[in-house]
Amino acid sequence: MLVSLYKLYRYFKVRLYQRYSKLYCRLLFYLNDVDYSSFDSLGIPNLEISPKGKFSIGRMFVMINDAKSAVLGKNNRCKIVVGEGASLIIGDKIGISNVTIVSTKSIVFGNNILVGGGATIVDTDFHSLDSEDWHSANDSKNMKSSPVVIKDNVFIGMNSIILKGVTVGSNVIVAAGSVVTKNIPDNQVWGGNPAKFIKMR
Repeated sequence: MLVSLYKLYRYFKVRLYQRYSKLYCRLLFYLNDVDYSSFDSLGIPNLEISPKGKFSIGRMFVMINDAKSAVLGKNNRCKIVVGEGASLIIGDKIGISNVTIVSTKSIVFGNNILVGGGATIVDTDFHSLDSEDWHSANDSKNMKSSPVVIKDNVFIGMNSIILKGVTVGSNVIVAAGSVVTKNIPDNQVWGGNPAKFIKMR
């Protein structure tokens, strides 16, 4: 009897937390002018959306933003940054967990994608690669950015990093802990640092 009551308590606790998270996210999306269709959230993401940036979300978007809700127990919230004049387009049926996404130019997700705990997706180096530019106005001016595209039916494993200028093809698996520095063709499994071809799917 006591076990059943505890399970019932946990069920309603999660449902209430999910409802609170969703309402709060709706407010965040409204304040940041996010174009969205349908979503669920556990916890509150960290959003930094430029007034001149574009962030749109398709149907059935799901995000996990805290350790208690994440299977892996990652403690960071999802952080989503869209810079001035940049865009982040997320398709249908996307699931992300404790991830960081930074778009200074363009990042596009296709449909039916899972991004594992702690993964990072960025389209920029963040700094100039010339040390003479560091600690000066030229640092951000001369940093390099290049669009990222993630096509349909992709699984990106936990703690992976997708770097600028990369296109991840359809039906691809990126193994946990990988650092993807170049394009991945369709229907392949890649892994490692830097990520390399492992096998066909």
